[in-house]
Amino acid sequence: MNESAAATAKETWTVLRMGGYDSGGLEIPTISTGISTPAGPVRLALGPNGEPRVLLPLKDREAPATPTALASIAIGISALTHNGRPRRFLDLTCLSHDLETVFGEVVDEMLARITAGASCVSAANSTIEDFRSLLMRTSGQEVEVTTVAGLIGELLILNRLLDRASSAWRAWRGPTGDRHDFRTGSTSLEVKTTLRSSTSVITIHGLEQLEPPSGGSLHLIRFVLEPVNGGILSISSLARGALNKADDPEHLRGLISAIGCDDFDAPDWNRHSFRLESETVYEVRPGFPRLTSSMLTTRTVPAGVSGVSYQIDLSLATPFILAPDALTKIEQELSECH
Repeated sequence: MNESAAATAKETWTVLRMGGYDSGGLEIPTISTGISTPAGPVRLALGPNGEPRVLLPLKDREAPATPTALASIAIGISALTHNGRPRRFLDLTCLSHDLETVFGEVVDEMLARITAGASCVSAANSTIEDFRSLLMRTSGQEVEVTTVAGLIGELLILNRLLDRASSAWRAWRGPTGDRHDFRTGSTSLEVKTTLRSSTSVITIHGLEQLEPPSGGSLHLIRFVLEPVNGGILSISSLARGALNKADDPEHLRGLISAIGCDDFDAPDWNRHSFRLESETVYEVRPGFPRLTSSMLTTRTVPAGVSGVSYQIDLSLATPFILAPDALTKIEQELSECH
């Protein structure tokens, strides 16, 4: 067992948040636990907003029965590129900040059971069942309107892509931990949603969110929504619309769950509905207001700094606004995901 295996899961996630990783050929930053399985090593990673995450490798044709969903944990099957080849993982991400310590204990126990000879799927299922009562999020906890609006924005783009191709849900990469919400090849799109047209400030999570893919392009779309009783934009209507268009609705349902919405028909997710006030597309290129790791002298945050987030004022980004027809081209490129 190497040094990372000797560390607890919580300690390893701290290292990842400080910018340390040994991706092992994967397309996202990870750290190996040092625990090997027939399908490869178990690795720890972070979710799109720095959430604790564990990747349990699966064999090529393995079709596991995943653990019963919990509101506090996103559980799904993720396909990540490893040295140019797709690899599948049972992907677990903690969605509740209050339960991160418990989730760390859960992962440590999973690793102990895998070391003792259990399969990844068996260890995940049995450990989650044993810890289920501790992992339950407080019942009746209302989902914040900003969280709902953020998912509305992503589902809007998702539906537009699916209108072009039933397989285009594969471009929705944010739920699987990609640094950008949507990506196909070298084309990436980040989605930001605000509730008031009077503010042009948006929050950026992490130093990689506004870093374009190597040799590719990154665009940012900003939706302005207005809450309206009985509005046509709701989580339930958009999620169901997307599932009806997708060629693999069950996989897409898993992505919606992975982003934190276990039940898109639940009242907590549908207390708010909206109408679209405006949308603006920006090209993220040199000069766009942002902070990325490549702009730092050491290309990483100093030791002891983690969970970096910052705000940018899009009123200073008007030179980067694209004509409305530019989005058509972007959506076409994203919908060509295979």
